[in-house]
Amino acid sequence: MQFTDDEREELNEKQIELWEEKAKSGLLKNDSLLTGGLNQLRLDIYSPVEGISQEAAMLSQIGIKTSSNYLDKGKLIFDGTKLREAIDKDPESIFQLFNPSGSTDETKGLTKRLRKTLQDTKNNIEQKAGNTGTLSTNDSFLIGRNLKDVDNQITRFEDRLIQIENRYWRQFTAMEKAIQRMNEQSMYLMQQFGGGM
Repeated sequence: MQFTDDEREELNEKQIELWEEKAKSGLLKNDSLLTGGLNQLRLDIYSPVEGISQEAAMLSQIGIKTSSNYLDKGKLIFDGTKLREAIDKDPESIFQLFNPSGSTDETKGLTKRLRKTLQDTKNNIEQKAGNTGTLSTNDSFLIGRNLKDVDNQITRFEDRLIQIENRYWRQFTAMEKAIQRMNEQSMYLMQQFGGGM
């Protein structure tokens, strides 16, 4: 978010820096649905596939592993030589590492696991934030219900402000009438005292 010149003048440098840092971090930073989905994807990749050759039951065994540098945030690195050797030695096991449609998560291949995790994460996000592809109302997802509650609060506050404004107008009108009566009495008294001199 950028500030106008007037808004920037009202903020000190530290406030501007903090606000811009917050804006850059984004609304989805540390979102529990996204971090949970990401953690499940990692677990899917690192867990061995049961029911296949133990020499090719995990990506790391065929030359695909994650970077040891934590700044890479789980970047996959592959050793082409080790991967070619594994494919030449047992291509069926490599195929089974990725493809089986097992009955449990442990026996499913990596593509099936990842597809399921991505679909589950997508469904959880749609439950929370809604889906533009379907005709869903605000009542059918969490953020929509929260928006509806905020709209209702705004309406109640606006109604309350109108009541307060009307009360002040009544008080102001009553005060104006009282001042007008005092002015009339003051004029009458001045005429009475001025007329007797």
